[in-house]
Amino acid sequence: MTEHEFNESILPLAQHIYDFAANLTGNRTDAADITQDVLFKLWNSRNELSKIKNLRAWALKITRNLYYDTVKKYKPLYDESQMFLHEQGASDLMTTIDNQETAALVRQIIETLPDTQREVILLREVEELEYDEIAQITGLGLNNIRTILSRARSRVKELLVKKYKISKYD
Repeated sequence: MTEHEFNESILPLAQHIYDFAANLTGNRTDAADITQDVLFKLWNSRNELSKIKNLRAWALKITRNLYYDTVKKYKPLYDESQMFLHEQGASDLMTTIDNQETAALVRQIIETLPDTQREVILLREVEELEYDEIAQITGLGLNNIRTILSRARSRVKELLVKKYKISKYD
C-alpha cells in the first residue's frame, strides 16, 4: 500500500478510532495517544492491509487491544453530547435537562457494567456498528454478542427503574 492509498483508506478512519478510544478510556489525552498508536501500527503493517476485508473493524479491533494493554485502569467517562447526537432537539428546556440527566445516569450505569458488556454496548449503541463488525473487533460469536447486548440493556434498564425510578412508561 502506497502512502497515497494509506492516506485515502486509513486516515479517514482516524475519527472512528479516536471516538471509540475516547469512549473506552473516558480521557481525550489517552484517546489521542491510542489513536496515534493505532495509526502507527496500521502504517507499519500497510503492506498486509490489502488482505483485510473490513479496515474499520480491523482498526477498531487494534484500538480495543491497545486499550486493554495500556489504559484499562481508567474508568470510561462519556461526552454528554454523544448521547444526543441523533436527537432532533427537545421541545423545551425542561425536556432537555431531563434528557441530559437521564443520559448522565445511563453513562454511570454503563461504567458499572462488566468489561465485555460495556464494550459491546458502546460498540453497538455509541459507535453504531453492526453485529458482524462487533464480532470482528471482539472475537465473540454473533449469538454471544446478542446475548451480551441484551443482558447489558436489561441491566441498564433494571438499574434505571430500580435505583433511579426512571421508566419510559412513567
